[in-house]
Amino acid sequence: MTNMLMQPGDDQAGRLAAIRQAFPDLAGAADIYGVILPLLREADLRPSPVGITAEEARERLERGVPLLRGSLPALDIPAARDLAIRLARRLEERGIAHAASVREALESDRVDLPALFSLIFHGDGASLASIALDLGPDSLLLLTVARNALKPALVAWRQQLTPLVGNGSGWDGGDCFVCGAPAALGELQGNDQSKHLRCGLCGADWPYSRIRCARCSNEDHAALGILYRDPVRDHARVELCERCRGYLKVIVTFEPTPPDMLPVEDLATLYLDGIALRNGYG
Repeated sequence: MTNMLMQPGDDQAGRLAAIRQAFPDLAGAADIYGVILPLLREADLRPSPVGITAEEARERLERGVPLLRGSLPALDIPAARDLAIRLARRLEERGIAHAASVREALESDRVDLPALFSLIFHGDGASLASIALDLGPDSLLLLTVARNALKPALVAWRQQLTPLVGNGSGWDGGDCFVCGAPAALGELQGNDQSKHLRCGLCGADWPYSRIRCARCSNEDHAALGILYRDPVRDHARVELCERCRGYLKVIVTFEPTPPDMLPVEDLATLYLDGIALRNGYG
């Protein structure tokens, strides 16, 4: 297995090429990311500022409430729709399966994008699964496009709100302190290998206990475990919880992964999801 530990200065294209070489079965997913991520880097959805003071932000975190919890802040829907269509069109140009029908559905407004954005923002997995069943083979790509079309706004809101509270000082939840999404990855950062959780939706980074489940907050070390896949034993692992049967992928990083590289790192560690699932965790 190729060492997939991210090095400072790695770019998206180089990392995706390494993923294609190390994991040929992920070439299709890497191609999709190769199209989508550069467009997101340039996107500006002009989201309205979130009206919250530093005192209000700190108070929310003390109560265990993510900063954006509640209704989706004001979003320029036409700009987000245009971005979704651009993403689908570029995927279509690259010959990605189902991209043409996704683009047509978006252009003809057969998809209620504001409702879909709201479901993604609120993490309504049951409703998203229902939509996926209704849409059939186009669903996965449509949801991928919609999720990514919302990301630039969430990133902008995270950049606005983080200075109010640092990196979530006082926040001890396993969900993102900014948008409330479940942590996508854990990182052991720097020389002291302090543990941080990372949000795959808005890119937030916050410290977390080394001995604590990010899914159910279990701190009983006897009910927590680790799985590795050699020869990357020292660089990536799956942390498991016997109490909730949940898991978290954890990687070693010299520096925090840049937010726009988190989807790539998530893809590079997809084999860890397979390890966890095969062992009955989910």
